[in-house]
Amino acid sequence: MKVPYRRRRPGAESPAVRHRLAWRDMEWQMLRILLIFRLMHGIQLAVTVPGIAGHTRHPGRALTLLLAVLAESLWFVLHIFRNHRRVLARDAGGEPDAARSAGTAEDGAAGHGAAGQATAGHGPTVYDSTTAAVELGSAVVFLWACALVMGENRAADMAPLLVLTTEQISGVGVGSALGQRLRVLVGGTAAVAASYAAVIALGDPSALGRSDVLIGLTGYGALAYLIRRGGIFLLQLSADLGDMSLQLHEQEQRKLLAIELHNHLGHTLNAFQRVDITDPEQLDSLRKSAVVARERLATFIATGRFSESVPLIGMVHRQVALATNDRLTVEPIIPDHVVEAAARIPPPEVELLEPALRALLINVPRSAGVHDAVLHVDVMPAPEGREGGDVVELVVTDHGTGFPPEVLASGVSRMRSLAVHERLLRERGGALRVESVSGLTQVTLTLPIASAARAPRKP
Repeated sequence: MKVPYRRRRPGAESPAVRHRLAWRDMEWQMLRILLIFRLMHGIQLAVTVPGIAGHTRHPGRALTLLLAVLAESLWFVLHIFRNHRRVLARDAGGEPDAARSAGTAEDGAAGHGAAGQATAGHGPTVYDSTTAAVELGSAVVFLWACALVMGENRAADMAPLLVLTTEQISGVGVGSALGQRLRVLVGGTAAVAASYAAVIALGDPSALGRSDVLIGLTGYGALAYLIRRGGIFLLQLSADLGDMSLQLHEQEQRKLLAIELHNHLGHTLNAFQRVDITDPEQLDSLRKSAVVARERLATFIATGRFSESVPLIGMVHRQVALATNDRLTVEPIIPDHVVEAAARIPPPEVELLEPALRALLINVPRSAGVHDAVLHVDVMPAPEGREGGDVVELVVTDHGTGFPPEVLASGVSRMRSLAVHERLLRERGGALRVESVSGLTQVTLTLPIASAARAPRKP
């Protein structure tokens, strides 16, 4: 189950907000693991307690201890969920980071070392100081209660409670990574280990030399250290991954902006150099192109997208309409089976194809010297021997002058106007192919669509 944080468009948040969201997500994932372990411990108690009951000297006290353990576990689960909802509500409320930072004193966010630095600005945590105090306090109390309840075989009969204490110390270790004071973890772990040793010694002092008891005593300290260090590492890793995601998004946005500047704004500016100001039709076409370029840039600044996302067929018709601004008449050929399958093609694939198709249509009147072209749209099964779903194919055909032989010999990667689109398609398993002779040119765009449902072809 995904944590229901309020997600916004990448890059819209400040770095502090992005780190807080990543922090909350990782914090909750770690605490969910603790809750799962607590559930497993409840199952272990249900299985092992009947067998231990015969060793106890005071069955009534043993029942009271069992009820206390169950009550503490129930309180822990409810308290964690209540804190989780409270923190989510505060995050959704959009409180300023400064206000959140002020609340960290309540939860010990003035921690030491890496943990204290990591929590700065993240506000109250789900595992708060109250949870740590109850967990450590109950661990000590439960261990001492064993001296009053269990008999001479207590070193073995205490096993279910030892599992609980390791879970409790693990929780406090996570809390320390989240910003709880380190001395709480150190002092609490020492108190639990000392209580365990004392209870064992009261029953059989020689048992302190047994390997299982020694492992338990040293394991408390090792567990506390490893959980704290692991928690700090995971929290820092989540923040770093958030930064990396933002950097990748910014790189992608720069690519999109570069393509847009070339395909729309750059094309419009070039058209100013070639326009015949005495031709009203050319002036009107140029005005429409300038309006479209301005609107697309304004949309990008406001939303991070150049235009509204539409299905494949809508995208094709939109590009056909835009081509008229360049005095290019495009005849789209769309078979019925494409209409049925196109609605199920994911928007990211359509958005990748659209700028590439735009670049092709711009080049027809500019390079081919003609004002008519045919656009054939198809959705076909993937080639035999290749895994995956269907493949979208867009073929632009014109009867212009064609590409010069020397340009064709150098390949698409050397064609300035098409190279970036060829690379983007190739990275996604697609292709951009050019076939050209004098009087006939075909440029084909292909892109595999894993989730597109196949529609049967009609004869």
